[in-house]
Amino acid sequence: MDFSYKTVVLTTVGLSRLSNGNEGCEISYILFSNTIMPKISIISPCYNQEKYIARAIDSMLAQTFTDWEQIIVNDGSTDNSKQIILHYTKKDSRIRLINQPNGGLQNARNNGFKASSPDSKYLLWFDPDDSLDPKILEIMVNYLEEHPHVGLVFCDYYLIDTEDKIIKTAKTPRRIPTKFGIQNLPYQTPETSFISVGFDCIPEAMAMVRRLVYEKTTGWAEWLGQGGEGIDLFIQVALLSEVHFIPQNLYYYRRHSQQTSQTTVKFEIQMEKLITKWKEGREIPEEAKAKYAELAWLWEYRFFPYLWIKEGRAMIRNSKYISGIRLHLKAIKSYLMSLLGF
Repeated sequence: MDFSYKTVVLTTVGLSRLSNGNEGCEISYILFSNTIMPKISIISPCYNQEKYIARAIDSMLAQTFTDWEQIIVNDGSTDNSKQIILHYTKKDSRIRLINQPNGGLQNARNNGFKASSPDSKYLLWFDPDDSLDPKILEIMVNYLEEHPHVGLVFCDYYLIDTEDKIIKTAKTPRRIPTKFGIQNLPYQTPETSFISVGFDCIPEAMAMVRRLVYEKTTGWAEWLGQGGEGIDLFIQVALLSEVHFIPQNLYYYRRHSQQTSQTTVKFEIQMEKLITKWKEGREIPEEAKAKYAELAWLWEYRFFPYLWIKEGRAMIRNSKYISGIRLHLKAIKSYLMSLLGF
């Protein structure tokens, strides 16, 4: 496939759709100048990933499915990331670079989408410190082509270290509530319900979404920041279409020291923001408010207690007995309150 592009620089004055709120800052990106468009748009926000970005791009170039574009959003990197990406744009015209001042992960994702080909059918948000299995695009595209009622498909992953060594072969749990707690969906069952999606079962970078479905959502929530943003987006998708799981490990998720740590406390703070949104019905269609209210209740009285008990057990195993017991008591109290109708 032969692509032809031209690079332009636009200011955010009068172009708020590509702005991160800083009037007058420059955002450079690449426009299509022909009618041949890719089937998949892969969007990769990048901030200071000079150590891993080449490996990420190499895994794109190794794909068996070749009808794609990769839009890499350089989100104000201060290292050598931009120069490495530019080197690849000269080697392969499917790789496109956006330069913008640092606006954060969700802003970079949104701007990458806005600069993508409007005629691509599918979207994938691929992190620049990870790697892809050579057949992930082929497998996911074929699945969506064969299941037109499915709007999002996601897969499992391998956990790798800084040298690409596999640390763990993941089996991602998809949880649903029961009367007395939480249980997992059968691993081989593809159908994933709204509630299961709302229980945080989809890693953001491992989900391929139909563009036509994504365009009906509110996009990545810049107000939320990092943590819970995938839940906010993917439950919108789950209301619009079916969500399916492919029980194959097709993604290589890297663990390294530069990653933002996600503690249980920080995650709870992020989820409280979402729960407040769901209870208040902000940006939620009237016909969906009851489902969101149910999800908020289940988080408060089923899933949070489940996570507290899980963390409490880990603390007790590590001889942190008092903290572990406190979390167990907190979970029991929440569950009993739900039975008594509080």
